Amino acid sequence: MKILFASLLLILSYFAQAKILDKIMAVVDDQTISLLDVSRIKETLRARNEISPQIFHKTSLTEKEIMDILIYKKLIREKLNTLGYVIADDQVESQIKATEERLGLNREALLNFLKTNGLEFEEYFEVTRESIEYNIFLSRVIAPMISVTEQEIKNEFYKMNASNSTLGHRFDLVDFYINKGILKANEISQLPGALKGLQKGDSLKGNFGKFEASNINNINEDGLAKEIKGQLEKLKVGDFSAPIVMGNKIHVFFVKHKELVDSEKFLKQKEILRQKIYAESEKQMTDMWFQRESLKHFIKYF
Repeated sequence: MKILFASLLLILSYFAQAKILDKIMAVVDDQTISLLDVSRIKETLRARNEISPQIFHKTSLTEKEIMDILIYKKLIREKLNTLGYVIADDQVESQIKATEERLGLNREALLNFLKTNGLEFEEYFEVTRESIEYNIFLSRVIAPMISVTEQEIKNEFYKMNASNSTLGHRFDLVDFYINKGILKANEISQLPGALKGLQKGDSLKGNFGKFEASNINNINEDGLAKEIKGQLEKLKVGDFSAPIVMGNKIHVFFVKHKELVDSEKFLKQKEILRQKIYAESEKQMTDMWFQRESLKHFIKYF
C-alpha cells in the first residue's frame, strides 16, 4: 500500500512539473505560446541574434519581449499570405545554401556551428524562413509607408552639426597674383582699383603689369583656404577681394560666378543621415503596424 501511495505521489508530482513546464504563456487566435517555447528561444537567443538580428534584435530579452516576437511573426505570416507570399521549403533551402557560399561554409561546418550554439538544424531552417518573411514584410508592407524628405535630412544635419549650415557657396573665380617683393607697400592697397580699371579696358602699368592670372572654376567654399573663404563670403558677383598674402605671393580674387549649393560636409553625411532617418521611421512604422494589426486578433497574455 505504501509503495502504491508513493508511486501515485511520484506520478502526480511528474504531471505537476510537466504542467508547470508546459504552462501557457500567451494565446494568439487559435495558437498557444508555452513556457517551453519561450524558454527554448531564451536558451538559443545568442545564436538566433547572429542568424536573424532584425527579428531577434537583442541578445537578452524578457519573456514578454519573446512572446511579442512570436506573436508578431504569426501576424506577419498571415499578412504575407493575404498578399500571396508563401515561403516554401525549397526557397528556404536556397537561402541557406547562399549563406553557406557567402560565408565559405559547407553543410557540415554549418551543422557544427549550430551544434556549438545549441541550435537544431530544423530551428535554423525556420529562423531562416522567418527572416525571409520579415524582409518581404518590410519591403512590401512597411517601406511604402516611409518617405524621407530632403528637409528631414537637413534638420537632422542641423541637430548633429549646430555650427554648420547645409548650404555653402560655389564660385567661379579669377585669381590675380604677383610675387610679394615686386610691389611697394603703397601699391598693395591700390591693387583692387588697378584691377577694376583692367576690367574696364585700362592697361596695367608699372609693377601692376607683372600680374599673372588663372581661372578657378566650380570650386566650393569648403575647398578654399580659410582666409580666402572669409573674404569671398561677403562679395557679390563682379567684386574684387582685398589683397590676400599667401606665402610669397599677393592674391586678389575676382568673383565671376557665385551660387548657393549643398555644403561638402552635408553632402558627405547626407546618405548616412538618410539611412538613419529611414531606420528610425521603419521601426516607428513597424511598431504602429503591429499595434493596429493586434487589434484585429485575439491576443491574451497569462
